[in-house]
Amino acid sequence: MFLKSVRIIAIPLAVLMLAGFRMPAAEEQAERMLYDVRGAFVTAQPDVSRDLIAGTDILVDSAIRATSRSMMLPRTILTVRLSDTRRSPVLFGHRYSARVMVKVISVGSGEPVAEGEFETSVMSFGKEPADSPLAEKIANRIASEFQLGRPHRAALLTSLASGGAP
Repeated sequence: MFLKSVRIIAIPLAVLMLAGFRMPAAEEQAERMLYDVRGAFVTAQPDVSRDLIAGTDILVDSAIRATSRSMMLPRTILTVRLSDTRRSPVLFGHRYSARVMVKVISVGSGEPVAEGEFETSVMSFGKEPADSPLAEKIANRIASEFQLGRPHRAALLTSLASGGAP
């Protein structure tokens, strides 16, 4: 009898506590500051593959060139730094990962406006390095964060086939 009365009290109490909790709606999220990105400069630690650096640079530049803004925004340049690239064996291939630090620099003053970092990874089931897919994933993340146009993979393939930047 005592256990039944505890349940009768505990259930409504739990429902009231859960009713007070709510997830914020998507439109309530803080709006990100937008920038008119004019260019990007990709650097890396000495141990990072040149193909990864070049591929990321080409794809981020392609995304910047594919972007047009209809209103005036603060003009900026991105500096992208790649570090801590790792190749880890997994059950059926390898996981390639990199840490990416992005700094937003004002064109007018030359001062840093914002900065952030993220880590990303891709899986590869072959023996060849996954520089191209990793560069694509990094460029897609940067394009998403700064609301740039989508990077064109054809630009990367053309550049790598010709042996240099377009």
